[in-house]
Amino acid sequence: MQSSYKLNQTGEKDQMKKEQGFSLIELLIVVAIIAIIAAIAVPSMLTARMAANEAGAIQGCRTIGSAEMAYAAVNNQTFADLADLVTDNFLDGRFTAAGGFNGYEYDAGTVTNGTPFNASIEGFLASPSTSGSTGRYTYGISADQVVRYMGAGAGLAEAKCGSDDCAEGDPIGINK
Repeated sequence: MQSSYKLNQTGEKDQMKKEQGFSLIELLIVVAIIAIIAAIAVPSMLTARMAANEAGAIQGCRTIGSAEMAYAAVNNQTFADLADLVTDNFLDGRFTAAGGFNGYEYDAGTVTNGTPFNASIEGFLASPSTSGSTGRYTYGISADQVVRYMGAGAGLAEAKCGSDDCAEGDPIGINK
């Protein structure tokens, strides 16, 4: 390895320091590549998050249906609302908490094509939380224990059931 020298003002030899590092152009290219990758990845990540929240909402509906049946089994075939299911430890408190969980809020409601639990409880709905884009569709469950598609959020396309659009009240997972 050879060293390069230069003469200083007094005529003595000083070893030249080799400056090493990245140029501004190289750094800008790296930043541009990272920005392009982020622009491609972020929308996909948000869509995947919505799909995960929707899967959680469907499972939440199934959990409510199972809790309702368990409650009825020990309470002389009577059904309860969400608050009673939580109070009697058939569900955890997240189902009645403000803002819900996993991007969905749960409440009693009418389930199209479903069988009501009783005269006062027709079914339970999982609706996308109002805080941010957390889900696209609303789901419901009734006494027949079938999770049903209940509609799309404002400005969104209907879900697909096979190659056709789902209609309100269609069971999840059917092919039309």
